[in-house]
Amino acid sequence: MFTTRLAEMEGRLVKNIRKAMIRNALRMERAAKRNATGFPKVVTGRLRNSIMGSVVRFQEDEYLILRAGGLTAPNRPFSESADVVYAAIQEFGGGTQRIKPKFYLKRARDKVIPTFNADIDEAFNKALLGKDF
Repeated sequence: MFTTRLAEMEGRLVKNIRKAMIRNALRMERAAKRNATGFPKVVTGRLRNSIMGSVVRFQEDEYLILRAGGLTAPNRPFSESADVVYAAIQEFGGGTQRIKPKFYLKRARDKVIPTFNADIDEAFNKALLGKDF
């Protein structure tokens, strides 16, 4: 009985934490897109469209990733080059024109981290109570 309940709780905990991670990846993506809309100023929208928040599994671990500059179209295969080459320069600064850093991704991450931490706590507590997140 105890081992069955423990196994159920473990499965629910993993599911709840994954849901919390996905929710916060989307929050970070939304915040980063807002940041990239105003500063740096939007000209074509390619930088904003390249921003993506996701949860990926690598080996046995799951990671929340917020990135920009990759594929701009969700249906494009990775072999097609659709990179936004200036994404890193806009984020970190530099280049030949000495562009100042905008930190549109970092600002989004920093804004969402407190909510993310609270969601992880809630996911854990709900799993202990046998509830879904």
